[in-house]
Amino acid sequence: MTLDALVVPSVNTLQFEMQLRLFRHFVPVSVVLLASSDALLITGAFYQLLSSSEVGMPIVLGASSFSAQFSAGLSVATVTTMLSVGLYGQQSFMDFRLLFSKIIVAAVLVLMLISLSATYWREGLDQLTDFVNFPLKATLIWLVCVSVTRGTFSVTLGRGLLKRRVLVLGNGTQAARIAKLVETGHNEHFIPVSFVDVPDRTTQYRTETVDWSAVESDGLLEMGYRLGASEIVVAVDDRRGLPVRELLHCKLAGIKVTDFLDFWERETRTVDLEALKPSWFFYSDGFRCGPVDEFLKRAFDLVVSSSVLALTLPLLAFTACLIKLESPGPVLYRQKRVGLHGRVFTILKFRSMRVDAETDGRPRWAAKCDPRVTQVGAIIRKLRIDELAQILNVLRGDMSFVGPRPERPFFVAELAKSIPYYAERHWAKPGITGWAQINFPYGASMEDARRKLTYDLYYIKNRSFFLDVLILLQTVRVIFWNQGAR
Repeated sequence: MTLDALVVPSVNTLQFEMQLRLFRHFVPVSVVLLASSDALLITGAFYQLLSSSEVGMPIVLGASSFSAQFSAGLSVATVTTMLSVGLYGQQSFMDFRLLFSKIIVAAVLVLMLISLSATYWREGLDQLTDFVNFPLKATLIWLVCVSVTRGTFSVTLGRGLLKRRVLVLGNGTQAARIAKLVETGHNEHFIPVSFVDVPDRTTQYRTETVDWSAVESDGLLEMGYRLGASEIVVAVDDRRGLPVRELLHCKLAGIKVTDFLDFWERETRTVDLEALKPSWFFYSDGFRCGPVDEFLKRAFDLVVSSSVLALTLPLLAFTACLIKLESPGPVLYRQKRVGLHGRVFTILKFRSMRVDAETDGRPRWAAKCDPRVTQVGAIIRKLRIDELAQILNVLRGDMSFVGPRPERPFFVAELAKSIPYYAERHWAKPGITGWAQINFPYGASMEDARRKLTYDLYYIKNRSFFLDVLILLQTVRVIFWNQGAR
């Protein structure tokens, strides 16, 4: 497919940022708008349900402050639940069956949440004439609100109204990678209006050309205006001979000029290893790690680990008994892993394989349907229960709850030889869950390790308390839909 086939015709649209950067992490405007719409609509619906129970007074005047606070708090809790099951992911809009299954799971969780909340705040809800059926009514109202917002946004996204119009400057490998995103349907937040060639280059595709010979020419700026572009992405493999004056005029005229690496990071939430250079580490925004960040990170680890340990203690005890009854050997499996700054530590996991899984002493990745996995092990690996023993590593300080997956020293040595910048992932504490773990399935090859590194470097560059909480919530989605376990 040529690049010409991927561009869209010019239209006059209102241009604004299609992605926001919240606490260093890129969040699509569509997700912010959808979540805000959900929160406002659900709050209003819950508010009306509660205030309508007060007889003899107008709804607005009759509602108590508690009703408003309870509605708003419950709305935020339901939106958080929807986020945790993946109802704000792009795939939910592309696959109706997946969307339907996620709504069912979310509905069950929302019903439980409303029931518990109503029971706890029973005294504040004494005005309800039908308290017993309130959780069911509220859940049905939530379902109507979610259906309305999802239907509206599906139409909006389908028409491309929330996509940035991008003009790509370049016609080599980097431009081809952007074209590949479009071919595979991963351009959720941008539309390429044109691919423009740079002079004196060997092109891979036929693209539009600009007369660069005129000194005072503003052909690129004119093309940007004509196509309604709000951003120019500089995606050239060799920057010699760039039309600097043209780009400067575009910048001064209000058209955003973006480097390929920054564009790729924003659109894919990964780092492109092929285009990565050491200067990117020096000059790009990110990689912040001060005393306050370290304190918040450690406090987050201790609070979350202690809470999860207390909540899952019966499950952990039951799992230990099953492992002991099924096969001889220890309940916990100890293994050397590489942690922060390359230091080796002993990781703890519930044993899910036979004791003689590596009798030859040769380390190997777990395979799909691995014969070394026991029957109990297959279950706890699918549900990620085997990872919960690592909470002890977090409490000891060897690991964080959120971070890159720790690998064995043997694999680290091999991967560092073949994959550039692989050692840089050890500048963050390894985690039980992480950005790579929730976005990419279990890695069992050199190429998988390379792909996961692109997510790890994104996390290390943009890590924050906000991103850690977001990853923790989305881990629930991974567990529910059994993504990546082996």
